Amino acid sequence: MNKNNEKCMQIIKKLHLKPRIVTHEPVLNYEIANKVDQELGLTGTETKSLFLKGKSGNYYLFITLSTERMDSKLLKKILGEKINLVSENEMINLTGMKPGCMTPFGLKEGLIKTIVIDPKIYAEEKLILAFGSETMSMEITKEELRKLLENTYDTIKYI
Repeated sequence: MNKNNEKCMQIIKKLHLKPRIVTHEPVLNYEIANKVDQELGLTGTETKSLFLKGKSGNYYLFITLSTERMDSKLLKKILGEKINLVSENEMINLTGMKPGCMTPFGLKEGLIKTIVIDPKIYAEEKLILAFGSETMSMEITKEELRKLLENTYDTIKYI
């Protein structure tokens, strides 16, 4: 377990959540994620957390289902500025995580200005998220995910 995994575990315990946490081969794309889901019997829907940077230098997260595409124009309208995906090097330097395994919690305090949530995630009963590294994931109910995000971020916006 790395420092990111440990921070995620502390938050889960503090909030009294009961997700299924699994360790697996490195997952950096959806083909491997689907293979791991099948091997481990995970039945939730895969999500993705995109780490974004605004023209202002502010950082944002966008969480959606793995099958959805990011609408930059819509996010610009919601956030009030043009955004881009954070580069791999910047992401690793700031979070210790690689693209494809970004987690929406357990990040450095104050790093994320706003999280934007696609409400489609709450239409799913169970969701699968990265758990601080490419070798750990969690399967969590939508209710627990909502509690997790609401207790992590002061500013939440929805598309």
